[in-house]
Amino acid sequence: MKSIIFGGLTFLLISTTFSPAYSREVIVNNSKALSDISEVTNAIKPFEIAGLAYQGQLRNQGIPGYASLLQAYQTRQISAKDVVRSAVLANKLPSHFLNDQAYINAVRNSLDGFVRNNFIN
Repeated sequence: MKSIIFGGLTFLLISTTFSPAYSREVIVNNSKALSDISEVTNAIKPFEIAGLAYQGQLRNQGIPGYASLLQAYQTRQISAKDVVRSAVLANKLPSHFLNDQAYINAVRNSLDGFVRNNFIN
């Protein structure tokens, strides 16, 4: 009976000695992962960036608004990448989105939708 109690206490002592170091490492790694996730989720969605451009909120960065934006986009004077670049310059997006082709494609799809809807209405 004494050996079972002694063995249990020894196991408990050893597990509490090594556990804090391991759990601290997991917390540090998880906080980095969470910060990466929060940066992505806090970023403005591609549709919202296209909407800001359409509303003229990127004029100071050289992107015209409303019908002028749609015309410039259709005539390829302005691209989706230009809109993303302007959003980065306006501090609406982190700069790494300039190299995110999926994000740029999503902005392009949104602008295409604005052009289609403009002709329907």
